[in-house]
Amino acid sequence: MGKDMEFVIVTGLSGAGKTRAMHAMEDIGFYCVDNLPPALIPVFYDLCDKSEGIQRRVAVVTDTRGGELFKSFFKALETLKSQGNPYKILFLDASDAVLVNRFQETRRKHPLAETMQGSLAQAVRLERDMLRPVREISDYVIDTTNYPAARLKARISSLFLKNDSDAIAVHCVSFGFKYGLPLESDLVFDVRCLPNPFYIEELRH
Repeated sequence: MGKDMEFVIVTGLSGAGKTRAMHAMEDIGFYCVDNLPPALIPVFYDLCDKSEGIQRRVAVVTDTRGGELFKSFFKALETLKSQGNPYKILFLDASDAVLVNRFQETRRKHPLAETMQGSLAQAVRLERDMLRPVREISDYVIDTTNYPAARLKARISSLFLKNDSDAIAVHCVSFGFKYGLPLESDLVFDVRCLPNPFYIEELRH
């Protein structure tokens, strides 16, 4: 059954935008799971493949946050291949300077900081070296160095949707001004200048 399931493994450098990529994939219909240990990827694949309640588009995020568990990444890929389960790898990258700056801005702790005695720059370089073999076999590589959130979302849509327009959802809501504006509205059109269709027999329904 796995042949009809789109399964994407999202990985890459810490701070490169994996969380944003996951949110973008959720918006276009992927069932997403974050921070999944590589050893559990084949198990989760099998679970999704046999479950009727999960969409046929699945994405999992796995990275060096798993510590020693991440070392089983290539073994997990071999298991998927041996079982005949197709998958794609999306790798998120960015320049060292940008990654360091992002961690400094958010004050978050890099997963390899303790290994490098707290040096953020060295932690970024170590992680890049660790993930270089993964980057080389990835199907898609996105360098987010100069990517704002909107551009990354558009790039994700272009990769995984046949038509970019499929990523746009438009909801039309009719309301009465006397009840106040809908809080979730992005655009409001005042059509009180038009005849009320309720009083036009052929339009009333």
